[in-house]
Amino acid sequence: MTSIVALAGALVLVGAWAPGAVADEAKSPISAAVLLNILAPPAESRDAAFDRAMKEPGPPPLAAEGQIQPDGSVRYGSLSITVKNPCPPGTLHYEPPPRPGRARK
Repeated sequence: MTSIVALAGALVLVGAWAPGAVADEAKSPISAAVLLNILAPPAESRDAAFDRAMKEPGPPPLAAEGQIQPDGSVRYGSLSITVKNPCPPGTLHYEPPPRPGRARK
């Protein structure tokens, strides 16, 4: 009989405490940002990331000379440079314009 009374007393105490706990939970809204912050893995600190990056080897040095491609462009590492003259010699745009007030021959 005493175990039944003890169990009933424990249930009454838990029942009296439960509405207060539920009310506290209802006061704090759970947003998506809060949930994502809880579930996200911790980010590496700035100092640790900087130290790790300083210890890693850097990129290999680029060749000082460019490689001439078959189309006439020059490749420096991953950068390709093409210089083309849009006005080849002998065209009207290649020669300098005449001085003002003089007729073309």
